Amino acid sequence: MSLLEIHDLTAGYGPIRALDGVSLAVNESEIVALIGANGAGKTTLLMAISGVVHPRGGVVRYEGTSLTGKKPHDVMRLGIAHAPEGRRIFPRLTVRENLELGGFTQTDRTRLRADIDEACGLFPVLGERMDQLGGTLSGGEQQMLAIARALVGRPRLLLLDEPSLGLAPLIVAKVFEVIASLTGRGIAVMLVEQNARAALKLAARGYVLETGRITLTGSGAELAADRRVRDAYLGEG
Repeated sequence: MSLLEIHDLTAGYGPIRALDGVSLAVNESEIVALIGANGAGKTTLLMAISGVVHPRGGVVRYEGTSLTGKKPHDVMRLGIAHAPEGRRIFPRLTVRENLELGGFTQTDRTRLRADIDEACGLFPVLGERMDQLGGTLSGGEQQMLAIARALVGRPRLLLLDEPSLGLAPLIVAKVFEVIASLTGRGIAVMLVEQNARAALKLAARGYVLETGRITLTGSGAELAADRRVRDAYLGEG
């Protein structure tokens, strides 16, 4: 049984159907890339998994448990964390307070501090900014904070939406280095990433989403070598 299983998922907004019969899976400690053009439904898919968007049909199961009808905080308690596009940190709270909110389900304060220290070990600059307001961080530091906040919740599945968007190359390299290390910590990752080349290099498997439907799937290497993917997403047409 896969860690996450999605079968025939449909979702949308008003008359717009953003997802149309999507089926996919994520296994334990695996990085899965989801690539596609803007508007293909990638963000909607992540939000449907995390409970922000309510599916119109289909099934989403995590560890065999249906996520249908569950609210975002319930999904998080099950072990799924979501670092959304645009970072969505709390700008008027300090770095420490942002991180503490990532562990809101944790009642043991000693363990919470240890989880925060571990997250800051991945991004040492955050440890130097603990009392700084989130809104005063650079874009790269805010992205690090968004990922670290998600990891403080001790997820088994991390949903990452465009983690490299708008970041300088050195920061992108650091973010991808951390993402690559997560499988060794027993964390699976579903990665939505506009840098398709980097995402497929990192991922064990990938899916191509076009206008709400999965059109291609394979290993990261297979998709990177596919002429259709190269023409559409890797700039090699």
